[in-house]
Amino acid sequence: MHNSTSPYALAGGPYTVNVNTDGTASVTIPAVLNSSYYVVVKHRNSIETWSGIPLLFSGSSVSHNFTTAASQAYGSNMKLISGKYVIYAGDVNQDGIVDSGDMIPVDNAATGFLTGYISQDVNGDGLIDSSDMIPLDNNGAIFVAKIIP
Repeated sequence: MHNSTSPYALAGGPYTVNVNTDGTASVTIPAVLNSSYYVVVKHRNSIETWSGIPLLFSGSSVSHNFTTAASQAYGSNMKLISGKYVIYAGDVNQDGIVDSGDMIPVDNAATGFLTGYISQDVNGDGLIDSSDMIPLDNNGAIFVAKIIP
């Protein structure tokens, strides 16, 4: 969670959140955080994505669905796949842009026959191979980068 005003400093967290298979997640936020904040999603190899607007945290429950529209993310920085908006994959080195710097670690991991839940597994199949280069190449070609206030 980041403040809703410049310089958008970290206000709470980071929180480790387990996401359900349907894409939902729950997190307990301290009651002292009772203002409007941007919700920021960071994942092992995805583009950092901020909520489209600051969300008001003043009640017992806050809900935000990133999947319903590109505008649910700041700068509409998501991609439509199968009727849902999703966060861009490929920022393996977490520098805020999908580019050739992300390809080198994936290529090295593929050469080493690495497997598992690691950042180089861009397509999420548990195996690092040439198929992980496809989203890197596609997203790099359209200059995918984080967009923040």
